[in-house]
Amino acid sequence: MSEVLEAAGLSLGISAASVALAAAGALPLAVALGLSRSRAAEALLFAARLGMAVPTVVVGLVVYGLLSRHGPLGPLGLLYTPQAIILGEVALGFPMVVALGAAAVRGLDPRFFETVRTMGASRAATAWLAVREARDGFLVAVLAAFARCVTELGVALLVGGSLRGTTRTLTTAIALETSRGDFERGLALGGVLLAVALLVNGALVLGFRGARG
Repeated sequence: MSEVLEAAGLSLGISAASVALAAAGALPLAVALGLSRSRAAEALLFAARLGMAVPTVVVGLVVYGLLSRHGPLGPLGLLYTPQAIILGEVALGFPMVVALGAAAVRGLDPRFFETVRTMGASRAATAWLAVREARDGFLVAVLAAFARCVTELGVALLVGGSLRGTTRTLTTAIALETSRGDFERGLALGGVLLAVALLVNGALVLGFRGARG
């Protein structure tokens, strides 16, 4: 039981940190891209949408190459640490928050854009108003990024190594138990993972609604 709680706590902590870091940079970029129709903005949005489709194992391979002994970040000694998993999951969550956040801004009622133009609002004021109007979409973007991070396996396994007490998350624990032939334990861990994801998403939604009320 202690191993399960340990893995659950590690999964939750790593994913929360990853999404928080990704959102800190991605949300402002999402607002800027959502309000712009320039070629550069379209190119960046296209890249973000492509990033959403990249398999987690490919992201894991890239991060592994960066952090391996002969990689550019090898001297930092981050491979097989929680920080390595966080780096990989930030790479997973960032394009998702950018793409979904920008889509939320672009999906605002056309009257919103007409109103801000009529008011002669500055870029900063327009961006702030867009954030307020598109907050539901931003919540969806953050929740989607969290769901992808907390349930991913490729990054955690490749750059974390599933070391007990250090980098063994729920997903890597499930893979380990299943490879050992203990399907029932793997299935039980899967249920714990599902419960953790649902509880966190529910708490975020309730907290968001409370803040709005």
